[in-house]
Amino acid sequence: MNCTACTRPLDHAAQLCAPCVRGLDVRLTELPGQYLLLVDHLRPGAARGDGPVALVREAPLPVREDVLTMRAEGGIVAVLESWRSAMQDARGWGQPARSGSMERRVLAAARGLLINLDWVAAEFEAAGDLAREIRTLAAQVNALLDPAPPALSVGDCAADLGDDICGAPLRVPAGTTDVRCRRCGTEYPPHMWMTLATGAWATPEGAAA
Repeated sequence: MNCTACTRPLDHAAQLCAPCVRGLDVRLTELPGQYLLLVDHLRPGAARGDGPVALVREAPLPVREDVLTMRAEGGIVAVLESWRSAMQDARGWGQPARSGSMERRVLAAARGLLINLDWVAAEFEAAGDLAREIRTLAAQVNALLDPAPPALSVGDCAADLGDDICGAPLRVPAGTTDVRCRRCGTEYPPHMWMTLATGAWATPEGAAA
């Protein structure tokens, strides 16, 4: 049996491997806070690096449409709420309430998925699609929050925590070769990046020490 998100081999019956679960955990935890941070990027030019807004030839819109879309009804909240709804339907539960401010709805949907993450990883047949869509969503949000050259993704942290693999997503910040896991603090020199990117560490020959 393979992980339905990344196809890594699994040593037990499940839908997601440990690294994909860890990555999903990190992204779901971060998204509510990132949603709040996006408000500071609504003004055109607020997060741009191409000079003052006054130098732009065309008059800017009152708000950035890409950021507004991500914060609106069809953005982050729609993705999280639709997956929470699908998860609860698969468990035979009633549909979750959708009330309060957009910020509260984003937080409620993310928490609803997080507290059921063990079941999702083990039983939810759409877990692979969920993990991939949340990964894509998180990448889009990060791109809006950081207009600098995008950080290079080198895979997931392979640190052995004793009873599990860390699995948090790893990135190389622009202009540096320093890669440190945000979850466990493990550092990775450049010669290890290819092993991480290809998932070779997940095999017996390449398992993290």
